[in-house]
Formats: sequence, structure tokens, C-alpha cells
Amino acid sequence: MTATIRILARKTAPLLMAGAMAVGVAAVAAPSASAAIIPNRCEYTGSQPTLSYAPNTYKLAVKQVQCELNYSLKYTTVEVDGYFGSATRSAVRKLQDCSNIAIDGIVGSDTWGKLNYWAKSNGWADVSGSC
Repeated sequence: MTATIRILARKTAPLLMAGAMAVGVAAVAAPSASAAIIPNRCEYTGSQPTLSYAPNTYKLAVKQVQCELNYSLKYTTVEVDGYFGSATRSAVRKLQDCSNIAIDGIVGSDTWGKLNYWAKSNGWADVSGSC
């Protein structure tokens, strides 16, 4: 049964796309994980996993978060060490507050999006007046 569904999906996907385009619906590709790499700034990894407080666990993606936090927050600096400790959690919460997204200290898709935006820009999230 599963094989039949896969075959049917492969055969009908192009037809669905053609039909959607015919009625004016644009197909939008999801951003790739490489969107996390900020050229000439933060180039640790393109991975964007959900991250949360784990002070004893090293992760390369945490280094990416820490680097992007340093390019996003003018008045906050975190050590880029790959460990999601209390300083990183505090900086994440500050960025979330300044960006008007849920303040939970967890780096999920919304937080990654704000990190990528601010780290690429020439502005600062914490001088925007909203935090």
C-alpha cells in the first residue's frame, strides 16, 4: 500500500504543480539550512536545529547561534564556545523580546529567522526601541 501511495504521489506532483501555476499560485521553496551561514561573519554551520539550555553539551549549531547573537545584539555579548548555558539562554531571550516573538529561551524556527535577519543586517535588534 505504501509503495502505491509513493508512486501515485510522484506521478501526480507535477500535475498539481502545473495546475497551481495555471491558476496563479506560485510555488515557494523553503529556505535551505545554509541560510544560517552568515558570510564573512558566522560560518560555523548551516544546520538550524531546535536548541535549548544544555550547559554540558557541545554543539556546533550553538556556536552559530552565539555568533549570530553577537551580531544581532549591540549591548549583549556571549562567548562563542558551543555550550548553550545561562548566558546564551539570556541572550536568546533578549533577542526574542526585542523581536516580538515568544520569549522561551529556545532557538526554534522563529528565533533562527530573527537571528539570520539581524546577523545579516547592519542594525541591532536591541536598539530598535521594542525592548
